[in-house]
Amino acid sequence: MSASRPSSRRPRPPGRVAPAGSPRAYSLGFLLADVVRRSRAEFRRQASGLHLTPALSRLLIYVDQYPGCSQAELATFLDLSTATVGRMIDRLETDGYLRRRPDAADRRAFRIHLDAAAGPLIERMQTIMAHTMARALRGVPAAERAALRAALERMRANLALETP
Repeated sequence: MSASRPSSRRPRPPGRVAPAGSPRAYSLGFLLADVVRRSRAEFRRQASGLHLTPALSRLLIYVDQYPGCSQAELATFLDLSTATVGRMIDRLETDGYLRRRPDAADRRAFRIHLDAAAGPLIERMQTIMAHTMARALRGVPAAERAALRAALERMRANLALETP
């Protein structure tokens, strides 16, 4: 008789959650984190052919939204160290998606810009993000989507304030 090995797969959280107000209901923060985790997993699934990690994808999206940002700004956006972001930029620069330009105000710094090769990749990523959000928001009426967006933007603004 052979001993059974424990499964190496992590247990998955249930797809259903306890109703709001019940003693076992997830906190809003936990629920937000779970939605983000599942959204990222869906994005990874759809974007597997792009050969980019989720972090590299996010970095490209930030550079698209904030052309000319610095490595330090990207590190803040991604919640990573500047050294880690530097290595990510190195990889994307080698792949022809990004380029560094000297910062006119600081000779030690560089500004990060998309290279022409990034255009089609960004378009594909935006399509994948749209499909991911469409799946996540399936069955959610437009008014509730607008209310959710407004509430999340308010929460982000509240947390961005320097004083509690």
